[in-house]
Amino acid sequence: MTSSSPTQQRSTGRWIRWLVLPLLLGVVTLVMIVRTEKREMEIAIDVSFTHLADDLLIMNPSSQNVRLLVVSRSPGFDAAASTGISCKLDLSGLRAGTHKLAIEPSDVTLPKEVELKALLTPFLTIHLEPVVLKTVDVVAVLEGNAAPGYAVTAVKLEPDRVVLKGTAGSLADIETVKTHPINLEEAAESFKKEVPLNLPEAIAVDPPLRIAVARVEVTERIVTRVLENIPVTVKGASTEYRIEPQTIMLTVSGPEAVVNALESNTDFSVTVDLSGLAPGRHLLKAAIHLPVGTTLTRVDPEQFSVTINK
Repeated sequence: MTSSSPTQQRSTGRWIRWLVLPLLLGVVTLVMIVRTEKREMEIAIDVSFTHLADDLLIMNPSSQNVRLLVVSRSPGFDAAASTGISCKLDLSGLRAGTHKLAIEPSDVTLPKEVELKALLTPFLTIHLEPVVLKTVDVVAVLEGNAAPGYAVTAVKLEPDRVVLKGTAGSLADIETVKTHPINLEEAAESFKKEVPLNLPEAIAVDPPLRIAVARVEVTERIVTRVLENIPVTVKGASTEYRIEPQTIMLTVSGPEAVVNALESNTDFSVTVDLSGLAPGRHLLKAAIHLPVGTTLTRVDPEQFSVTINK
């Protein structure tokens, strides 16, 4: 068996190093090239406007955008391309009408890692119209029902009038501003709630919060009911008697839930007291007891003929 000499081993090691080293250098160089390679992308960004006269409005400002061709060496270029880029146009001195605005590179703000290669939208056309102010009432919109036996007696809004700011065309058909629906949710008591105004975003409003505070007053519903053929109860009778008529008709007002269940209420009674009366014919009034909160508005008959036998 023949063993290699130390000289041969050193020669082989040098050969391997000279072979691997260029490969490593190539890989590093390729990585550096990839990391520094420029990435190019076409993007669209919304335009914002400055120094617009207070008495003018931009028509459809949300649809105004410009297209740009940008490049970057940043590995996170895709994310960077969608954020941190803006375009602002100065509207100083412009009056009502249609205007064609030139887009300049200086109007575009870019992050440090992004460069502007080309403006793909060299011009932008905007239309300005005079501002019109219109004061209108705010109207509450209710949905759903209060709890059984309850009703909405009043709705107060704050503010109850607002000033709208828009163009003559956009405000022409607006006579009132409605709220979004206020759900009564079977309310059995008064409540307060903030509710948005139902207005297009293109129309400005003063106060600018676009909400109203609604104070909804909920009370028991008051009804009037006629109760016919209510039996009359006699008490205190010590001998036989005859009473005419034997029923009574009552007209009662009060909370709906109480009035509708009056016959089964233990606080309700109609009685004629015969205690201590001598034999013979008597004209007597009935004692009528009603639940708290109800009112008796009519009685028929008012007197009863009672004959007590000897």
